[in-house]
Amino acid sequence: MERKRIVEIFSRFRDLKIAVIGDFVLDKYLVIDTRLSEPSLETPHMAYQVVASRQYPGASGTITNNLAALGAGGVYAVTFIGNDGTGFELKRELRARGIKFDYITETDEMITPSYVKPMMWEGGREEESNRLDIKNFRNTPERLENAILSRLDDVFEKADAVIILDQMVESNCGVITGKVRERLIELGSRRSKKIIYADSRSKIHMFRNMSVKCNNFEACRAFYPDLNGEPEMDMVLECGNRLFRQNGKPVFVTMGKNGIMTFGEKGTIVVPTEDVPGPYDICGAGDSVSAAVVSSLAAGADEVEAAFIGNMAAAVTIRKLGVTGTASLEEVLDTYDGWFRRTAPWQR
Repeated sequence: MERKRIVEIFSRFRDLKIAVIGDFVLDKYLVIDTRLSEPSLETPHMAYQVVASRQYPGASGTITNNLAALGAGGVYAVTFIGNDGTGFELKRELRARGIKFDYITETDEMITPSYVKPMMWEGGREEESNRLDIKNFRNTPERLENAILSRLDDVFEKADAVIILDQMVESNCGVITGKVRERLIELGSRRSKKIIYADSRSKIHMFRNMSVKCNNFEACRAFYPDLNGEPEMDMVLECGNRLFRQNGKPVFVTMGKNGIMTFGEKGTIVVPTEDVPGPYDICGAGDSVSAAVVSSLAAGADEVEAAFIGNMAAAVTIRKLGVTGTASLEEVLDTYDGWFRRTAPWQR
């Protein structure tokens, strides 16, 4: 893929309005200096000492962060956020990145989810310890579900592209409930020319009438729920084609260092990536892929071009350690100049 084509696609990002529908999470990193740990007087455990912290919008927030970093003209969050301290901090982080609040519902009925990431530091480098997930484990109240449903028509009218992130594995415990998903499928059928794209950890096979993205394991688990371990390539091909047949829209299956397999009008193509040398952190890589792929599709790229740009964005973000990373247009082009232009099959 030639650099001038990438620049041409990027030049259209500033005119795009993109909505992200899903659960927004606060990613909170706590830097713990293990040299300062001291015995707790009240328990038999050590008391860790937090010497610094940093936070970023996570989950759907990671996608909006990347859209903003890529220069999308308008980024809309479609979600509910709890009236709590975490919600206050999350909104502050979103506001700092220029995310639009037109479709955010604030509530006392659900908490704002948070992923707390202890980073153990000994004077050298940070190492992430067990993550602490704080999220809702009860069904989304009908009032909140209706608030999301009532806004979808306007969102689909206003946005050039819509990204759906079905983050929560637990059914009906977040923004993308069964009713919301069915409404999104209906809107996808009515607006077949609009870029609509869904990513789901455990229910990707339930989406219809839209592009879908998942990793190779998630794609195969959708049809082979008892699968354990890395799926064989033949199985990935089978399951990706099944997703494509049931949606009739491009499908993107990420495969880590093996790139992205696309299923679409151009057939089935493996879009290669570079094997980024360590150390790296894959947290948020899929979300950066989603932001880059959808922006590119909305800007006129085909599915193979969009996947190539998605690979470059992920190559940027995984090299950012200890943060929920984003990729700017400049960083993506630098990555192309440094590595991707040497990827022979894409020299055109």
